Amino acid sequence: MTLLRTAEDFAKTAHGDQKRKYTGEPYWHHLKEVARTLMQYGATPDVVAAGWLHDTLEDTKTTYQELCLTFGHVIANMVVEVTDVSRPDSGNTPEGIGNRTLRKAIDRQFVAGASWRGQMIKCADILSNTASIVENDIGFARIYVAEKGLLIDALEKARQAQYPIWREAYDCVVQAQNRVRRAA
Repeated sequence: MTLLRTAEDFAKTAHGDQKRKYTGEPYWHHLKEVARTLMQYGATPDVVAAGWLHDTLEDTKTTYQELCLTFGHVIANMVVEVTDVSRPDSGNTPEGIGNRTLRKAIDRQFVAGASWRGQMIKCADILSNTASIVENDIGFARIYVAEKGLLIDALEKARQAQYPIWREAYDCVVQAQNRVRRAA
C-alpha cells in the first residue's frame, strides 16, 4: 500500500488545484476513479500506481526523470505509454490552426504500441471520462465519442490480455455513441 499512497500523494501534489472541467471537483477525483477501476479488474500495484500518475506528464510540470526517481522505470514507462505525444501545433494549417483529427490519430497510433498494461490504464481512463463528457457537453461528446470509438479498436493488447476491462470500455463507448445519436 505504500506504493499506492505515494502515487496518490504525488499525483495530488502534481495536479495541485486543477479541477475537472464539467464538475469543478478536484482533478484527483478522476485519478482516483481510474485507480479504483484498475483495482476492480485485478491490476497489479504498479499498474494502479501508473493509473494515479497517468496524466502527470501531460497535464503538469512533472518530468519523466522525476517519475523514474520516485517510482522507477517500469511505472514511469507505463505513464509515458498513455501520454499524448502529439502537440497542439501538430498538423497546423498555414493559418496556424491545429488539426485535432491528425493529433488524435498520432496519439492513437502511439498508444496502439503500448503494453497491455498501459492499454488497461487507457481503458480505465475512457471509463472515467466518457459518461461525464456525454452528460455535460453533448456538442463536444460528438467529437470525443467518435475519437474513443477509434481508440478502443486500437487497444488490441488490452482486449487480448484483459478482456473484461476492455469490454467494459468498449460497451461504454457504444452506449455513448448511441446517446450522441439520439441527441442529434
